[in-house]
Amino acid sequence: MDKNLVGRIRELTAEAERKVPYASATYFTGGGMEIRVDRKDEKIAALKANRGLVLTVFNGEYFQEFATDDDDPDRMTRFFRAATDSVLRRPPKYEIPVGVAQEKVYQTEEQICPEAMNATEKLDLMRGRRDRILRADQVVNAMAMYAERRENKIFINRVRVVEEQVRRVTHFLIAYVTDGKTMKSNFLIAGGTGGLERIEVRDDQIDNMIETARKLLRAERITPGFYDIVAAPPVTGLIAHEAFGHGVEIDMYLKDRARSRDFLGSQIAAPIVNIVDDPTVPEAYGSYFIDDEGEPARPTYIIKDGRYIQGLSDLYSSVVMGLPKTANGRRESYERKIYSRMSNTFIQPRDLQPSAIIAAVENGVYLEQGLSGMEDPKGWGIQIIVHYGREIRNGKLTDRIFSPLGVTGYVPELLQNISMIGNDFELDGGTCGKGYKENVPVSSGGPHIRTRVRLG
Repeated sequence: MDKNLVGRIRELTAEAERKVPYASATYFTGGGMEIRVDRKDEKIAALKANRGLVLTVFNGEYFQEFATDDDDPDRMTRFFRAATDSVLRRPPKYEIPVGVAQEKVYQTEEQICPEAMNATEKLDLMRGRRDRILRADQVVNAMAMYAERRENKIFINRVRVVEEQVRRVTHFLIAYVTDGKTMKSNFLIAGGTGGLERIEVRDDQIDNMIETARKLLRAERITPGFYDIVAAPPVTGLIAHEAFGHGVEIDMYLKDRARSRDFLGSQIAAPIVNIVDDPTVPEAYGSYFIDDEGEPARPTYIIKDGRYIQGLSDLYSSVVMGLPKTANGRRESYERKIYSRMSNTFIQPRDLQPSAIIAAVENGVYLEQGLSGMEDPKGWGIQIIVHYGREIRNGKLTDRIFSPLGVTGYVPELLQNISMIGNDFELDGGTCGKGYKENVPVSSGGPHIRTRVRLG
């Protein structure tokens, strides 16, 4: 990043803070590309650039934010001064912690730099994977998608000048199959922080995706009711994300929209359950080095040994609620406000082999692939859509397959029913919205788990 520009922003932030109790600035740059191919269409497009600055000013009672995409030095100077002069100053009500002094640059490690391949070569790679799927029996269409995004930001306050450079890549494959009467699909996702090594996909993974799509042609609807289930890591992740993710983003506490506020310190899950949000997981899609308020990334135990320890916070909500600040103040872009947001949220593994967990279930369902989820933080309900599951009979998987499946339940009950946790661990990556907007990169996952839920 331009050192002269950084120096100027630092001077202007210091000047602003001579008029208000606290000021910080965050400057974002970034961009990327996306490729999509299917049987009929091919597309290469640039992703929307995120280039702009946010000035955050504390007026004594709450934060006011001002944003600009103009980095001309003279106009930026006028922007800072006009913004600071417009602040609605209040008698000091809270003290804002400034953090530990630090000047550092962080950067994602990449084994294979995305620039090692040009756009045409990446397009050819997607064409090759699409065509491989299309050659399989019963496949009528296939889609291959690749996206890369470079996200840089620098955070400045009176004691900190911290920059991070993060690269994220995503790869998505989907196969559509038909038996002449019905059409079904199945998908495969790869990606994370890093380079092109994160989108490597083995032939056996593609073959398994296609074969499972064929099996879905004979999938049954499950009889609604309560079932013992074994959740594979993608479904475990949905449970962690929806059950104790959004509901513990403590900016929700300020609006009295999350029931978990009343259970801080309480036993809320089985004693074997640990749920963690950790933006430092190497190569995970939701990882970063600092949040958008300059807070150093570090893991947060949400649930420890079944007890609700703490939620996920942004700076303002932590100050007002008197709760610890976690590294979870995130914004979609410089045009959006800060919220408390998840990063990589998961259930920690234990010591059981996944095969042993399945073998312990007499009658149940093995939930393999999640689709989506939603929750009701106020009522503490949860609803997850699972792409498919397999019958477990006498501790073994049968040929019966169910699709789609809805998982519903009361969050504490679901978590208290977790009786077995595997020693494996996987994370899936994607984006998460807050109120159907404000999308940020996240991951979720964990090991295989056994619990009891209502399926429909």
